[in-house]
Amino acid sequence: MKRYNHLDMKYFQLAAAVFGAAMLMSCETTNQTGVGNQEQKRLAQIQREQAEAAQLDESDINLWNSEQRRIVNQSNPAIKY
Repeated sequence: MKRYNHLDMKYFQLAAAVFGAAMLMSCETTNQTGVGNQEQKRLAQIQREQAEAAQLDESDINLWNSEQRRIVNQSNPAIKY
């Protein structure tokens, strides 16, 4: 049975310390208080969808209003245009 000397244990402790430091550094993030990348993408997609929906709503309102004007203008002979 091989007996470990003091130098072998120092290498083992050094390797363990390096491994532990690497594990801690790999878990850290540069943006600790903000939202993550996936969250930013999700929020941006929601904002795009809301902007699209607002455009559709506005176009629907414009179409409805123009149709109402056309109906009123056609049914009332006193209105020329």
